Amino acid sequence: VVYGLIAIIVGGVAFYEFNASNTVRAQEREADAFHAAMLAFEDNDYVAASALFEEILNSDSSFAPLAGHFLSEVRIAGQGDRAAAADALATAAASGDGVIAELALLKAAYIESPNMTLEDLRTKLEPLTSSTSQLSFLANELIAARAYELGDLEEARRIYNTIVLALDAPEATRFRAERAIATLDTLKQLEGSAQ
Repeated sequence: VVYGLIAIIVGGVAFYEFNASNTVRAQEREADAFHAAMLAFEDNDYVAASALFEEILNSDSSFAPLAGHFLSEVRIAGQGDRAAAADALATAAASGDGVIAELALLKAAYIESPNMTLEDLRTKLEPLTSSTSQLSFLANELIAARAYELGDLEEARRIYNTIVLALDAPEATRFRAERAIATLDTLKQLEGSAQ
């Protein structure tokens, strides 16, 4: 019985070590693939970089969300394709969680916002605006800027005021919101004096 127990323990340790070494090898392969994609990107070989980053993005690699960010850059800088860049970021946002995925969602919204209605932009950014992430303030700032662009100055003001009054808003975001409110005030004064 004792020898059987020892055999089970030794077998368990051997199995654990085998799995651990396989995990390390898989992580090394993922890192090597990402490194190859980065080298192609740095060499401005956008065709190779695009193919390599896309392969990583569409895999179960732990580098997939990050690869989506770089693939979007390749598609904009190297190929001039903003829609494909936004698609890569949307895939990155869906393939992970945490700040890398949240940032992918925000970056995709920045790319797509000029062609979106205010409601579509709100819907796209809802996972961020309803979260406690610091990126929620940037998402709201983007919505306010789009409201301004579309001529909904009252909605822009409301959102900017919300950012200014938020105690946990990043200082730089709060500062930009204060400047936007000052601009809206000036516009209102100019409108009043023109009438």
